[in-house]
Amino acid sequence: MWTCVLALLFPLLSSRFSCNGQPIATAALTPLDRIIGGFECNENEHPFLVQLYNSAGIFCSGTLLNHEWVLTAAHCNRKDILIRLGVHNVHVHYEDEQIRVPKEKLCCLSTNNCTQFGDDIMLIRLNSSVNYSEHIAPLSLPSKPPSMGSDCRVMGWGTITTPKATYPKVPHCVDINILHNPVCQAAYPTMSVKNILCAGILEGEKDSCKGDSGGPLICNGQIQGIVSWGRFPCALVLEPGVYAKVYNFIDWIEGIIAGNSSVMCP
Repeated sequence: MWTCVLALLFPLLSSRFSCNGQPIATAALTPLDRIIGGFECNENEHPFLVQLYNSAGIFCSGTLLNHEWVLTAAHCNRKDILIRLGVHNVHVHYEDEQIRVPKEKLCCLSTNNCTQFGDDIMLIRLNSSVNYSEHIAPLSLPSKPPSMGSDCRVMGWGTITTPKATYPKVPHCVDINILHNPVCQAAYPTMSVKNILCAGILEGEKDSCKGDSGGPLICNGQIQGIVSWGRFPCALVLEPGVYAKVYNFIDWIEGIIAGNSSVMCP
């Protein structure tokens, strides 16, 4: 079984969060699977958003980068992953909906089994090329790093209430801001901010949280973050969500997609 990203990144915190939805001890820090304080996304605004699911149900989201590659979080790695593209309402099937399985799963580490990692990012190569359509299209990688204070949007099918779970039929969106590193370090003092972003609202009430994992943080039409982890219950004052900082991984992402398996992690 793979182990949770926080236990590997921050052993001192490992007794305070949950992994795969199962509590290690008291669940204070947890992979993020929920949109809090948001609204229903417009069905035409997320053609890049994909569902990751298996026989147990939907467990993560991801972002379509091109015809063959999806970007998600490393802690979303599972066996028997199915990838659903072109979906809005989980109970409604569009004519252009497509389903794929992974051909390869690559994480930013010295080995590519995604069971141990230092950065919560994973590329999935699809088993066959995706046809773009009205409901399926890629999202751009960032051309520059995000500015502190940037207005961004995060989305997903995770539960929309905390701590009691309420799972929506359609993805929910919430608008939040990129926060300065000192805010992030104050909330999580043992954490390195090298390859992460903190985003949220300082006053709380809006956040990604416990199905949103692996989904995109979108700023100016580009993916700047990948939903990773945060405090539970979610949307607390001065305790923002944590996201993998996509811009720092551009060379790795583009190298892998180009076929350079020796490309180095940042």
